[in-house]
Amino acid sequence: MKRSFFGGASAVLFATLFVMILSSGCGRTAKPDLTVYDSFLRARPVWAEGRETEKNLTLSFREVIETHGAKSALIRIAASTDYRLRVNGEFVGHGPCVAAHGFYRVDCYDLKPYLHRGRNVVALEVAGYNEPSYYLLDQPSFLQAEVEIDGECIAATGSEFTAYELGQRKADVPRFSIQRPFTEHYIIGPSFDDWAQKADWQAGEAVELSVQPEKSLLPRRVAYPDYRVHDAVAQGGGIYKFECNSSGFLGLYVKVDEPARLRVSFDELLGDDGHVHLERLGCRAYVIYDLQAGEYVLESFEPYTMQFAEVTVESGACEVKRIYMRDYCNADVHRGTFSSDNAELDRLFETARETHRQSSLDIFMDTPSRERAGWLCDSYFSARVAFDLAGHAKMEKNFIENFLLPERFEDIDEGMLPMCYPSDHRDHNYIPNWAMWFVIELEEYLARSGDRETIDRARKRVYDLIGYFEPYLNEDGLLEKLDKWVFIEWSAANDYVQDVNYPSNMLYAGMLDVAARLYDDEALAGQAAHVRETIRGQAYDGRFFCDNAVRGEDGELHRTGNHTEVCQYYAFFFGVATPESHPELWARLRDEFGPARKQDNAYPDVAFANAFIGNYLRLELLSRERLSRQILDESIAEYLVMADMTGTLWENLPSAVHSLASCNHGFAAHIVHVLYRDVLGVYEVSPTEKRVTLRFTDCGLGRCQGSIPVGDESIDVEWTLRNDTLDCRLSLPEGYAYDLLPAPGLTVDITER
Repeated sequence: MKRSFFGGASAVLFATLFVMILSSGCGRTAKPDLTVYDSFLRARPVWAEGRETEKNLTLSFREVIETHGAKSALIRIAASTDYRLRVNGEFVGHGPCVAAHGFYRVDCYDLKPYLHRGRNVVALEVAGYNEPSYYLLDQPSFLQAEVEIDGECIAATGSEFTAYELGQRKADVPRFSIQRPFTEHYIIGPSFDDWAQKADWQAGEAVELSVQPEKSLLPRRVAYPDYRVHDAVAQGGGIYKFECNSSGFLGLYVKVDEPARLRVSFDELLGDDGHVHLERLGCRAYVIYDLQAGEYVLESFEPYTMQFAEVTVESGACEVKRIYMRDYCNADVHRGTFSSDNAELDRLFETARETHRQSSLDIFMDTPSRERAGWLCDSYFSARVAFDLAGHAKMEKNFIENFLLPERFEDIDEGMLPMCYPSDHRDHNYIPNWAMWFVIELEEYLARSGDRETIDRARKRVYDLIGYFEPYLNEDGLLEKLDKWVFIEWSAANDYVQDVNYPSNMLYAGMLDVAARLYDDEALAGQAAHVRETIRGQAYDGRFFCDNAVRGEDGELHRTGNHTEVCQYYAFFFGVATPESHPELWARLRDEFGPARKQDNAYPDVAFANAFIGNYLRLELLSRERLSRQILDESIAEYLVMADMTGTLWENLPSAVHSLASCNHGFAAHIVHVLYRDVLGVYEVSPTEKRVTLRFTDCGLGRCQGSIPVGDESIDVEWTLRNDTLDCRLSLPEGYAYDLLPAPGLTVDITER
C-alpha cells in the first residue's frame, strides 16, 4: 500500500513540537531524544494470523511512502524478537532493545537521512523464534511500527504495512547454541532483496495479519548502537581476519557463476591446524547460503562475534570478493580517555574499552558470542565501566529494571532471581550466589545514579531473596546445602561447595550488610556480623580459610582441607578478614600469590584463582591497600597476552583456556575502572554530592592523563611525577568540588583549570 504526504499541520504535530521544546529548553533548537518513546500514535501489534507461536518464522513487512521535503521523519518500532530496518535498501537499524517478560521497549529512528523525494520503501524483516534462550525471550511474535512525517502518522501496522513470507530463510535448522536461537541458512536468487529496495516490486501473495493483544511498552532509554562497517583481510586458504575480535553482522560480496552452496564459519581464534573450528565455543558458528547464479551483497540477520571467518564453497562455483562486519556495539563509550607513558598500559585500556563496547549493547552481556545474556555478578563489574565511559547509569537502570518488572519468574523457585535475564530458564536452574550479587550491585547503583525510586522498587525482590535463603540456614546461622548451581568462580572452588561453602556465606554476609544499609535494617546488620564471626571461627585453619565443611555421619560439621586462592579473596573482599585481623595471611596473598605464583608455586595445596572473579577481586584488594604499581605489573602480566591475541579480554586466563572459553567477556573490561581509579587517581565520583575524590600514588609512571565523562561534562586530569612531586592539572564539571586523600611519600600540587 502506498501512502502520500504533502505537508500540513495537525494536533499531533503541535504536541510533538511542544514536547521537543520542553525537552530541549525554551528558545533552543534541539533534536528530539529518540530513546524516550514508550507509546504509539496509532500502530497496533500484528502478526501472521494464527502463527504467533510458530517457531523460526520470518516475515517481511514493507510500506511505500511518498515524501516531498519532509522536515522530520521518524519510525517507532517494538517487536518480540529481532528485526532489521532498512529504507530503500539502506541499513538503518536492528533491534529490539531487550526487556523483561511481558514488556517491550520502543525503538525510534530518524528516517530523514534515508529518504529522498518521491517514493520510498520502508522495509522490516522480523523473526519470530518462539524458542527459549538466554538471549531472546520465548514470547508470541509481533511487530508494532509506525512512520511519522512532520508530526503526522502516515503508516502504521494494523492499517498500513503489508507482510510477506518470502521463504528465503530456512526454518528447519539447528540452534546456534543452547543459549541462542536458530542458525541462518538462506536459499535465494539474485533478486532476493528487491522487496526491500524497489518501490515497484511485484508483490507476491501477502500474509493475512491479525491484531495481537496490546503490549506493555517501555522507553529504550539507552543509546542506539554503533553500526561502523569495517573489512576483513584475506589471509589465504579461504581465511579472513578482522583487525581484532568484532561483534555485529557478517557481510559478504559474492559473485556466483553457477548455483553454489557457500558456508562461512567463524570464531575468535583459529585452531592449531589454521582453520576455524565450528563448535569450539559450543556453537554452530556458521551461516549457509544456497545461491543461484548472479551477484550478491549478503549480510547476516543475527549478530555474531569473530576475529576469523573461513569461506567454504561446498558445491558449485562462486567467488567472495569482500567480507565485512557491520558492528552492533555500544556507541556510548568513546568520551572517556586514558593515556600514559606506558604504551602497554594504554593498549590494555583500549582493549578493555573494546571489550565493553561489544559486550554492553543494551544490557551488560557476559559475551556477545555464544549467549548475549545479561548475567548477574558480571554486571557488578560491567556497570562500573559503563558509568566511567558514558557518564551516566542508564544502561544499568535498564538492567536492574528488567529484574524488577515481572510479577514472578515462572521457571525458578519463589524468591530467587534468574542468574541471567531477560532469559528463559526452562531447566529451572539458577545460581543462588549471583542473586546475592544483584543486591551488592544495588548499593553502588544508588551511589552512581541517586535513583532511590528504583532501590525502593527493589525492596520486595531483596527481602523475598533473603526469605528464600532462610530455610537453608543451619544451627550456626550459615547457609548449608544450597540448591541448584552453587558457583564461586571458574576454578577448583566450584568443586568444594558441598554442605557449608564458606565463600558463599562470605557473600551472604556482604549481601545482608548491603540490604541493611539500603533499607535501614539493623537486624540484618546484626545477622551479617554473626555470619562473619562464625566463619572466622570455623573456616580459618591458621594458614588459610578453607572452602567448605561437610556434615559427617555423626551429624557434626567437619572442616575439610580444601583451600582455594579465591576463597581468601572472598574473605577479604567481604570483610571476614582484613589486613589488620589476619596480617600474615594478607602478606602471603599480597607477596606470594598472583601471577608470580605460577612461576614458583609455593602453595600447591591452594588451588589457583581464575580471571572471573578471583583475579578481579584480587585487584580490588590491592587497590584498597594503594598498591597501584603492583596492580599495573600484574594486569600487564595477566591480560596483555589477550590484547595481543584478540584485541579483547577473556573469560578465563590464557593458561586456563579450554574448548568453551570466550575470548570476549564483558566483566573483563573492569580494567578501565581499575586504571581510572588506581593510576589516573580518580578514586571516586559522586554525582549526587557533586564531589570527586582524588587519590594519587607512585605507580611507577612519570605521566598520565585522562578524561572521565560525567553527564554532559567531564573530569579531566593530567599529572606528571618528578622527584616525589606530583603536579596535577584538574578540570571538574560545573558545581563540582574535590577531596584529596593523603598521598604518603608524595607532594601533590593541584592546579584547577
